[in-house]
Amino acid sequence: MEEIEIAGQVMLPMGGGVVTMDYVNWQNRSWLAPVWIEDIASGQIRPLRLVAPRMAPGFSAPPGPELLHTFQQMPLPESLYQQGHIPAELANLVMVVENPPVFRTA
Repeated sequence: MEEIEIAGQVMLPMGGGVVTMDYVNWQNRSWLAPVWIEDIASGQIRPLRLVAPRMAPGFSAPPGPELLHTFQQMPLPESLYQQGHIPAELANLVMVVENPPVFRTA
């Protein structure tokens, strides 16, 4: 498990409104961290999943959060941020890591 910090927040459209969502830097790129779960016994907080735009084969994501702003022009369904599935029509557009091996201290 790797300790990470919240690197910042991004404003994204969701459900007819706008929400502020945390992002973290992990594996040399920025990821949205929409849902955090807390392990009270250990005092650690972990992201349930991480979400980022998928890069074309042979290309690597730039290290900053600028690429996450793609989601402002391409609103994603709320279920992608909260549930354990990726809609088929988004599978080639987003990368999701379920239960990533990262945490932050509460």
